[in-house]
Amino acid sequence: MKKTLLGSLALVCAMASPFAFADVNYQIKITNPAQHLAEVSIEFPAVSGKTLDVQMPIWRTGRYEVLNLGKNVRQFAASNGKGKALSFAKTDKGTWQVKTQPGDTVKISYEIFANALGERTQHIDDTHAYLDASGVLMYAAPFRNQAVKVSLDTPKNWISRSGMDKGNCDNCFVAKNYDVLIDSPIETGEHEFHSFDVDGHTIELAIWGRGNYDGKKMAGDLKKIVEGGRKLFGPYPFKRYLFIVHATDGVGGATEHINSTVIQKNRWGFSPRKEYLNFLRTAAHEFVHTWNVKAYRPKEMVPYEYQKENYTRLLWMAEGNTSYFEELLTLRAGIQTRDEFLEELSKAMFAYEHQPGRFQQSAAESSFDAWIDAGGERARNASVNIYSKGMLLAHAMDIEIRRQTKGAKGFEHIHQYLYQHHTVDKGGYTEADVRTALKTVTGNDWSAWWAKYVDSTGEIPFTELLNHVGMRYVIEGGKDDEQKEEWFTGWRTRDTGDHPVVIEVERDSPAWKAGVVAGDILVAANGLRLTPKDINDKLWLMQQAPIKLSVFRRDELRDIMLTPNRQVKGKAKVKAVDAVTEEQKALNAAWLGVAWPAAKPASAADKAKE
Repeated sequence: MKKTLLGSLALVCAMASPFAFADVNYQIKITNPAQHLAEVSIEFPAVSGKTLDVQMPIWRTGRYEVLNLGKNVRQFAASNGKGKALSFAKTDKGTWQVKTQPGDTVKISYEIFANALGERTQHIDDTHAYLDASGVLMYAAPFRNQAVKVSLDTPKNWISRSGMDKGNCDNCFVAKNYDVLIDSPIETGEHEFHSFDVDGHTIELAIWGRGNYDGKKMAGDLKKIVEGGRKLFGPYPFKRYLFIVHATDGVGGATEHINSTVIQKNRWGFSPRKEYLNFLRTAAHEFVHTWNVKAYRPKEMVPYEYQKENYTRLLWMAEGNTSYFEELLTLRAGIQTRDEFLEELSKAMFAYEHQPGRFQQSAAESSFDAWIDAGGERARNASVNIYSKGMLLAHAMDIEIRRQTKGAKGFEHIHQYLYQHHTVDKGGYTEADVRTALKTVTGNDWSAWWAKYVDSTGEIPFTELLNHVGMRYVIEGGKDDEQKEEWFTGWRTRDTGDHPVVIEVERDSPAWKAGVVAGDILVAANGLRLTPKDINDKLWLMQQAPIKLSVFRRDELRDIMLTPNRQVKGKAKVKAVDAVTEEQKALNAAWLGVAWPAAKPASAADKAKE
């Protein structure tokens, strides 16, 4: 009778919690927050072999770059369940091999130095701790799929939050396995906190740091993003979601996770509107990733391999498409206006137009090489970016899908198809799967389109595509701008105080042909001093080409003869064609999800001209 009763109680406890017990137990004790230090201990269940490899990942999800995360580990120690020390050896930058006996339980302990806020892997100070498991908590491959529990010992008054399920104590969390743990960062400390519900799902907002933000307004705008995400992609792939915001200095960026995101922004960067809108776009980007990457992603990245690069030719879809949807989502959610959406599109097109690397590298190649892309002065001349190229390809595909289906379908339907048929638990998707989705949605074969614009460097036909939706891309001067032209040199410079310094030279531009290189200090033109503030105006006054350019290169003065090209002075704009048709208006509205603007009544001045 007692045995039956105990068994029944155990069953009830198991049903009451998603993880009645954990096979792997983690403990994090924040011992010296001011010096960024914590003690970590891990308890693994009985092993079956004579060695156990305990590993720190060499990269973190959301950042396709090898990071030396193991460098922050010190005082590593291992023991068995009886407290006997076990010998070990470090075998590579992220692996400690422990000698064991079959049947031994294993306890690992080490000190972690956590001061990599900008990497978004770990950061501890006297106000908070941000803990991404990839930079804090080791794992052992044989137990990767076992349930885990994380317990924290934190300073008084700190509150711990995570997208993970809460455990049976104030500062502990449980997860299905290490894959959930590594994709569920913990933010603990003193925060401004907000919470709201959307369709029965709890959405939380924890803000660390002081700044010029309005937390209540931020929560309201994030709610619009959350509601808009479901309309684009379908059911939420989470039960509860946490927005972590770091309002701080010296870092910026964001990272997506399966049930949360962390967004870092300058503490004074939440206003004016333009800055705040950039924050909300970032929030939308990371939230879209909850579907695109976390719920479904390229097959080559399922499951994640934490000790090596995860190569795929589809990062332009995983990241670049998300950049596109951040714009579409914020527009349809009423966060940004139609004009603001078009302004962002025009800026992206202008930057792409001045990226010679688009003739050198395809979107697929860029995706594969993302792991070794070092950036630098040559990047724009030799490569394309998975974010910008993937965003523009999504723009192109969306309009083309609208054209082929007469506005009935759009690019979101491709991603809905992937979400329905190729989730992570089904193994992810391949390039062929995406083309199948395109054919299923449109009824047409996209193989030739894919070969030309994804696998190769074919020029995206923006003029033709924009015309389908009644738009065109132009360079347009301001109303009060008397100067209609300006010199095009092809260099980009930075302000160092006295003189402009070249940081990049566009391939085959006038500066490139003249021999100007990154690092050149632009001192004078035709004997007249150049400063960062007046360089463009002074060069334009010199109408006789070539211009004698004096530069310092490695502290040696030299003269270069520069023959710049004339170009229209103005700003890139995507605007309506002169005579838009009703068909174009309808397709435009289907694309953007907002109505074509009503014609403005003629002003008195315009009527006087008639």
